[in-house]
Amino acid sequence: MAVVVSHIGSDFDSLAAHAIRQAPLADVIEVRLDRIGNPGVDALGALVREAGKPLIVTVGREDAYGEFAGTDDEHLEILHAAAEAGAGFVDVPWYLSLELGEVAGKCHRIVSRHDTECVPEDLDGMLEEVREILYEGDLIKLVGHAHSTEDGLRMLRFVRRIGGGLIGFCAGEAGSFTRVLAPVFGSPFTYAAAAALDGEAAEPTAPGQIRANDLRGVLPPGGVTQETSILGVVGNPVGHSFSPWVHGMMLKAAKLDAVYVAFEPTDFAAFLALADDENFRGFSVTAPFKEAAFAAGASSDAASRRARASNTLVREGDGWRAANTDVPAVRETLETAFRHHGNVTGRPVALPVSHTLVLGCGGAARAAAIAVSEGNGSVTVAGRDPAKAEALAKEVGCAWIGWDGIEACNHDCLVNATPVGSRAMPGESPVPEEWIRPGTLVLDCVYRPIRTPFLIAAKARGCTAIPGGEWFVRQAREQFRLFTRTEPDEDLLRAAFESALAAEGRED
Repeated sequence: MAVVVSHIGSDFDSLAAHAIRQAPLADVIEVRLDRIGNPGVDALGALVREAGKPLIVTVGREDAYGEFAGTDDEHLEILHAAAEAGAGFVDVPWYLSLELGEVAGKCHRIVSRHDTECVPEDLDGMLEEVREILYEGDLIKLVGHAHSTEDGLRMLRFVRRIGGGLIGFCAGEAGSFTRVLAPVFGSPFTYAAAAALDGEAAEPTAPGQIRANDLRGVLPPGGVTQETSILGVVGNPVGHSFSPWVHGMMLKAAKLDAVYVAFEPTDFAAFLALADDENFRGFSVTAPFKEAAFAAGASSDAASRRARASNTLVREGDGWRAANTDVPAVRETLETAFRHHGNVTGRPVALPVSHTLVLGCGGAARAAAIAVSEGNGSVTVAGRDPAKAEALAKEVGCAWIGWDGIEACNHDCLVNATPVGSRAMPGESPVPEEWIRPGTLVLDCVYRPIRTPFLIAAKARGCTAIPGGEWFVRQAREQFRLFTRTEPDEDLLRAAFESALAAEGRED
């Protein structure tokens, strides 16, 4: 595979200097002359010699996310000049292929076709029209605009089926993951945006491009091959997840031939049907798909069966094994937290002799309630919707109360299993500060931000406050074991989580 780093600019000298500075990140360099026109054979030849990497010269029009407004003759003249100057490739739109004809020297033609509206249902027809106007030795590039994960998976399956060196991936934010995975499915090239180096703006040349340094950071140490395992987090929305960063760093540290990306499908069953390639090895599953993940499992662990929800799928033969790492993670978190709480307060408190109040009625609340129950502690769930709280209590075999009963409920541990206080609901706490019982153990399932209003209020009430990162790290550790069958380095995992938090803080 080759990473093509694409550059665009309004002045050729600046564009060339920028491309040369970033050459170490590229296997192949693409310069887009949309805004510049023809800089001449001499200028292009100097760039070819100084770049030290194969050069693609492209003139993008509006139908390929470009800005060139010249005539066809001017377009073709630029490509012929690039070939004469020694460029390794020229990218010609399919409808100008015959007009361009053969090119000089050892230059190869990439005949490209874009659909900037969608990923066509008839990709075979799209390809066949391009094949009709090829010259011997041409490469074909097909790009569709993805509006969903399902669109991107359809393109990847097509690239795998066609084979033969087809360059294929998707533009659009929903298709970004295909730029990582396209080489796994046989695409010889994948395209990245310039990196943001030394404060330089990294202007993408198409929507959904990943910066070259970020793309390199995702790839295995030796790059991807058609044997590379694909792992990922599946949710909707999923942009908030730290899983790609954390699991990605762990995979690279372990020197495993695997990548980890984010998927945001609209339909979970359709997603799994499209993700049928054997390279897909496992998924971390988040809201709203945990119940669907459990239903999709050909087999499942005890925690999944009790919760009727799974946050992990691991390929098992032609199907999937469902697992729930949330339940053991929250149980371990609470057991460890109670020991710490006892040391801080001087009171001998442990999960089996404690009463835990869980706020919420969703998947996280179910996992927390089951974890406490399996740890032989008593548990009460509180919900704003009494019917949902009662239903969850019946499932788990515990007590329940309405939201207005929280203040009067006697408990040793309080768990927020709602999204209140997260980046989706910032600045809020699930309960008023005066409802938090002084001196209790408090756990928040929210891990972004790490210090939520709920935990700040708990600290002010003299409570032992445990951030949601403890829960996240433990469930991720168990997922890594299931995905890789190797022991994770927990210190590194925690460092990866903390670095993700730090990086997010810098972006803010």
